[in-house]
Amino acid sequence: MIDRASVSEAFRRTLAEATDKPCGLGKLPLVEGQPAEVPYLVLYPQGGPVGGAPLADASEDAELLYQVTVVAARTDQAEWMADRVRRAVLERTTTGDWRWPIDAPGVDVWARELKADAGMDDAGSATGVVSYPQRFSLTASD
Repeated sequence: MIDRASVSEAFRRTLAEATDKPCGLGKLPLVEGQPAEVPYLVLYPQGGPVGGAPLADASEDAELLYQVTVVAARTDQAEWMADRVRRAVLERTTTGDWRWPIDAPGVDVWARELKADAGMDDAGSATGVVSYPQRFSLTASD
């Protein structure tokens, strides 16, 4: 069985490393015990099917859905961070490997897809907060 918690934590670490910005798992990230300053990311696990292994295959499979929300102070900053998130998740090297691996123990995250890009929500721009949610699918086997 694929444990979602380990994949979620590995994905959170990858996003933080690749964007060089803090990333919280379902909540505002903390930096040295204090709320992070914008821009930052929040990763929300969204569910997804986890299938049992077929008769001839001992590997379990899962399609795990996540929303990554950029929280920024300005529109240009949110777009810049959203670009960095897309690169972190989807960019490959010249040899075809993922530029930013998602290393969860005992799990091979072998496919990634951008499922939805909702664009910017600048409803909070008067208070200095804009958000930019994107949804990704990670396909994994153990």
